[in-house]
Amino acid sequence: MDWKNLRVIRRNKRVMILNKIEDRLESLKGNIGIDYIDLTTGMGCFAGNCDLFPSSGIAKLMVLIEVFNQLESGKLNQEDKYILKKADSEYYKGLQIEEPTYGVLSFLHEGLELNVRDLYNLMITISDNVAFNILLKMVQKDNINQTLRKNGFNDTVINRAFFDWDKINAGIDNYHSVKEVADMFRKLYLGQLISNKASGQMLELLKRHQRTNIIPYYFSEKLSIAHQTGFDENLIHDMGIVLSERPFVLCMSASNVDTRKAESVMRDVALICFNHSKSL
Repeated sequence: MDWKNLRVIRRNKRVMILNKIEDRLESLKGNIGIDYIDLTTGMGCFAGNCDLFPSSGIAKLMVLIEVFNQLESGKLNQEDKYILKKADSEYYKGLQIEEPTYGVLSFLHEGLELNVRDLYNLMITISDNVAFNILLKMVQKDNINQTLRKNGFNDTVINRAFFDWDKINAGIDNYHSVKEVADMFRKLYLGQLISNKASGQMLELLKRHQRTNIIPYYFSEKLSIAHQTGFDENLIHDMGIVLSERPFVLCMSASNVDTRKAESVMRDVALICFNHSKSL
């Protein structure tokens, strides 16, 4: 087969998967963005009507990247200690607010000794929001944003901690670009984010993320998926790498949607992408 015919076949397959994804999105009202990258060829496609979204839990990926950046530079050490404070779980001007939050640290006793490794494991594996806030204080949002810019990610930004009600009420939020996060995962897979070692460590950690109700939903537990999720009112994200025989990046975000319907659509899109990868 000559290269010209091969390019035509690849282009046709790219159009096929894009059409299948768009067909599945037709019934979903709201903002949605989906980016798919075949990690064997680097080819991919974007579907949807929006690229920039409030991040919710996806902000944890940005903190993780900066944690590993500072571990790499020696500014942080995995064994650096942190003593849990009552204030870490007080969400609003020093008053304990009874509202659901992800994770366990808000239920544990003041004075508990943790280290940096504990914190980033809790933040990623069980999406612990208190761990996110503690690590955000450690690494500082300006450093996170500077590292993002250095790596070419200009639209993704961290502006606040979780439960910072003054900023929330002022309309200040964290944002991510679906296309940029897809490229972050591509670089992680290739060992190009921070360093080859750091990329590998972050991927291994993201494989242990325990929310499995979207991308992993239809797949065997034996299939490794390195991903991060985010959920809020009318907002849902799942973004990562399906490490199948032909691995691919799949990043999906939706806002102003019926989250149950969006969850169903995203599960189906993950299956569409998986079946497409098997056909290549």
